[in-house]
Amino acid sequence: MQSDAARGGPNAPFFTAPGHVVWFSAIIIVAHGLRVFAPVRLDNLTLYWLGLWPDRFHLMLAGGGDPVAYTPLTFLVSAFGHVFVHGDWMHVLLNTGMLLALGAPVARRHSALKFLGIFFLSALGGAIVFFLMHGPGDPPAIGASGGVCGILGAAFLLMAGPRAGWPELMSGTFLRTSAAFLLINMLLAFAGPSLFGAGIAWEAHIGGYIVGAVMMAALAHTR
Repeated sequence: MQSDAARGGPNAPFFTAPGHVVWFSAIIIVAHGLRVFAPVRLDNLTLYWLGLWPDRFHLMLAGGGDPVAYTPLTFLVSAFGHVFVHGDWMHVLLNTGMLLALGAPVARRHSALKFLGIFFLSALGGAIVFFLMHGPGDPPAIGASGGVCGILGAAFLLMAGPRAGWPELMSGTFLRTSAAFLLINMLLAFAGPSLFGAGIAWEAHIGGYIVGAVMMAALAHTR
């Protein structure tokens, strides 16, 4: 008889992440390590091409005549690629640690492809919300937290009910948990600079969380 851990049941431990979650987390860590030891010019180019730059986004919306404006392709490169760029080791280890813990129940429910789909589309959603909430001149955002928050939204939906479908999305359990998530991010918006020495891209967190939860609900009806 299979254990809960083997079949992804409700009592399966969160910290026994499937292999694809471990490997994906390792890739994110290695990407940061490569950036740490990269020449300064290469590091700056990485930040330019993969960071979320509000200036470049708004220039694209204005018509894209400026050479630094995003094109549709470079926008997607940044919207997906920023998850591999982090500010320091604490930043990358915090994100990957959360991904390993929170990603386990979601990854046990869905295939590796669907898990990565939730993650990257959440990162895209988080990037779009970040851009819309920031104007020209604002600093760029980096890090996997938008995708991680999407996995968090999916995991919280799974905790609200085993089916993790549309009814759970509107359940009191999920809405209360989401309200707590929103409150924490509002606090981080004000306290983040003093606590971490840098601003927190809370907009990307919220955008990613919403996309991840909605995708989890949608996938429940395609299995």
